[in-house]
Amino acid sequence: MIRSILVFRICKIISLSSLFYVSVTWSTVTLGETELIPFSGYRLSGEFEDVATGNRVDINDTGSVGFIVNIDDKPGSAYEFLYSKQSSKLKAGSSVPSDELFAIDIEYFHLGGILLKPVNPYTHSFFGAGLGITHFSPDLSGFSSETELSLSITGGYKYTLSKHLGLSLGLRAYGTLVDSNTTIFCGEGSCSIRFGSDLFTQFEANAGIIIRF
Repeated sequence: MIRSILVFRICKIISLSSLFYVSVTWSTVTLGETELIPFSGYRLSGEFEDVATGNRVDINDTGSVGFIVNIDDKPGSAYEFLYSKQSSKLKAGSSVPSDELFAIDIEYFHLGGILLKPVNPYTHSFFGAGLGITHFSPDLSGFSSETELSLSITGGYKYTLSKHLGLSLGLRAYGTLVDSNTTIFCGEGSCSIRFGSDLFTQFEANAGIIIRF
């Protein structure tokens, strides 16, 4: 309980600091230097352990949705805010066929930046990193959600279609920082799941439409 409260307070401080930072940054740029990128993707992997049995519990590979806001900093670089959500289900990894346990939403809120390199007049490659929080929300009445610190790295390509439109193709790796064997999704006097290592990882491929204004 103390750890959850501490993490929540740290995340709240980071969120408020991030909002202030973005507001200040936004006030220093002009129109034509901002990109909104709604995207659809597919997220892979991620696993927990069953507290009662110790068996692996997998997350179904499913689609994801979200958006990215890029704010130009200087030629060749930009600030980035990312929101990405996956709605999936947990399944017992040791059974054949796997038994589905319950539904779960996993959301990422990240701030970071990207570096861009021209490939040709219409195409740029990019590489970047972000830092923020991961929110785990189980579809179980009376059971708690969890929020943890996380980071990400990304790379891909941006294609210019016109002055205000383009396409973005990217890959992203997420790493959530946790304590090994920490129990989560607690309610009704028990906890159903725990982390099996100190780093919870997921991978995502996404495609989006760039709206520049």
